[in-house]
Amino acid sequence: MTPTPDYVYDVFFSYKRHILTLEWTRWVHARLRFWLTQELAVPEARLFMDEDCIEASDRWPERLKEGVRLSKCMVAVWSPLYFQSSWCVSEWESFRERERRLNMKSHGLIAPMRFHDGEHFPKEAQSVQWLDVAQYTSTVPAFLTSARAMDLEDLLKGFARQIARTIRDSPPFQPDWPVVDAPAHPVPRIGLARL
Repeated sequence: MTPTPDYVYDVFFSYKRHILTLEWTRWVHARLRFWLTQELAVPEARLFMDEDCIEASDRWPERLKEGVRLSKCMVAVWSPLYFQSSWCVSEWESFRERERRLNMKSHGLIAPMRFHDGEHFPKEAQSVQWLDVAQYTSTVPAFLTSARAMDLEDLLKGFARQIARTIRDSPPFQPDWPVVDAPAHPVPRIGLARL
């Protein structure tokens, strides 16, 4: 007898990989997992992050899609480059399609963080409240041991509380949750008036 399918992950952690920000991203992911574990009062919160959940010999495109489908909600680290990645936009659009299917109007399944900018985000992203961490982003490893990093961790504690509510209120699993293949958004054009 085949077991009934269910969620495997509480959160799908979506971000645009860049060598200069990878250490920062790992730091944020680890602390978010810790504070979500505290908020959910579980042995360990279940977050899908590509580095943790995709192993050698896995077909990574399929594992990413499976991670989206089997996650209750998504935390997205937004920047202009995020929306210029077809993989990131596909992850985002998959959860947006789930929200549309569920007719979620006031509170959704996507908890975004603004890593940088915001002005060049798609209109649909600009209409969603995000956690603004832009003043706490850095490519310098020493940042992660600074007083500002402690301020960022305080923000992540409150963010974890909000995400825990989303996890608890998530809809029952549906085996046919959509996984959308979406194109990247075009690179924004900057006019002379803005220079």
